[in-house]
Amino acid sequence: MNKPNFTKEHADCILSYINVGTIRERKFKVAVDMINASACVMDPYLFEQLGIELIPLNNIPDGNFAHRPEPAVENLADIGRLVKESGADLGFAHDPDADRLVIVDEQGKVISEDYTLAFGVENILSEHPGETVVMNLSTSSMISDIALKYGGKCFRTKVGESNVLEGIKKHNAIIGGEGTSGVIYPAINNSRDGFVSLSFALELLAKRKQTVSECVATLPKYFLKRDKWPVTENLDAIYSKLKSYYKDAIANDLDGLRLDFPDGSWIHLRPSITEPIIRLFAEAKTEERVDALFKETKNILA
Repeated sequence: MNKPNFTKEHADCILSYINVGTIRERKFKVAVDMINASACVMDPYLFEQLGIELIPLNNIPDGNFAHRPEPAVENLADIGRLVKESGADLGFAHDPDADRLVIVDEQGKVISEDYTLAFGVENILSEHPGETVVMNLSTSSMISDIALKYGGKCFRTKVGESNVLEGIKKHNAIIGGEGTSGVIYPAINNSRDGFVSLSFALELLAKRKQTVSECVATLPKYFLKRDKWPVTENLDAIYSKLKSYYKDAIANDLDGLRLDFPDGSWIHLRPSITEPIIRLFAEAKTEERVDALFKETKNILA
């Protein structure tokens, strides 16, 4: 009796949902930071099937992480440098369990993790216009803009993968996810999946014959900031203070407090479920506006 090969089965399932021939025609050269963890098992086979020249980094699956495991810009200098020095077309960086993925452009620049979901949504809705997308309250508005462009609907949920998945099922959405670099594509599986994310990104770039930076330039542009600080007073009092100050904003108390402003900017304040801290998210169409909104909000809460 043959032993099941779950790695191959999952990779083959992903391949059945994308245009492998189009990706193979691009003959991509891709650098990948696998952080010596789960991705080391899947990426080599998946990339071989896609006809991609894989330039591996930290590809020994022994669990000894080569850097801090959070796939944040400050932890990914090595993959950015490898992309540039190797002449790769782009790069990817996984987290240890490979549910999250960050994209690196052809110049070695680590782009905002929000673009991982944006690439996936752009890819799927361009082929399936009018479909529904689900994301959480802290995810960039570029996702809702993409949905609108293709005549689709977009629904927001509480933060948390399980909440997004519940929303996907409730609204019969074709795709969803969270801004922290993860696509949920229920036709394949019901969780964030870095391999699905990178496959959709590669398919989008191959179909449009674009580089990462060229593709980014075609997507809605927003500036999103994140921060956290210790809880110092009753959260209801904090929410009340913000509502009173920002009288022109539309309040949403589904998960903490989100305030949406007439110019399209927003702030979202919510308690962490794992630490005694408050998380603050803010987004705007200009860097100056998001910086000012962030500073103003912090001053109110000081």
